[in-house]
Amino acid sequence: MQPSRIPLWLALATFVLALISGGYAYTRYLRTVPALTAVRDIPAGTALAADMVREVRMPAGGVPPQSLYGLGQVAGMYASAPIFADQILTNRHVTDAAPADVALSPPGQGMRVISLPVRPETALGGALKAGETVDVAVAWPTSDGRPAPVEVLAAGVKVVDLRTESGLSATKGGVPATALLQVTTQQARTLVAAVESKGVIYLWLTGREHS
Repeated sequence: MQPSRIPLWLALATFVLALISGGYAYTRYLRTVPALTAVRDIPAGTALAADMVREVRMPAGGVPPQSLYGLGQVAGMYASAPIFADQILTNRHVTDAAPADVALSPPGQGMRVISLPVRPETALGGALKAGETVDVAVAWPTSDGRPAPVEVLAAGVKVVDLRTESGLSATKGGVPATALLQVTTQQARTLVAAVESKGVIYLWLTGREHS
């Protein structure tokens, strides 16, 4: 018994379909489309300008969905997420909403606004907001492995703002890295000395201002 043979017309049809499919994929790879890439690293919240991006042409198959392709698409926009140098910009990287920020006003007579380094775990895990009243405590470093002694250095001080590492206000879910506090001159000196002595700053919520 002879083995069955594929009809010639079916073999030809399969061959033609393979050529068409391969040709389409090859053409898509070779066809280029415009795209925008970042000239340098751009922090989240930055107002975008034309000199921060450049237009390039890339193979159509290598451009992600919803990519931006014209310089006019970044005019008046802000970076909604960190953008890295040479990264292709997409819709998710830009927003027309200006980042929320707090304009600092001069404090009252005898008061100062200082910035102290904080971490989420030492500042109520990100729940702390501007306008809250806190006690500022410090855990002093030890070299013998014993628990660090804790001392309250300033009580009942106002949180002016919380800032991220890039200096933007952390009011929209940003990770706080710095706390701006309104304190007396003596409190400012004491707190700065604690930071310089490598003490770990903790903010304890004591009250909430209501309008």
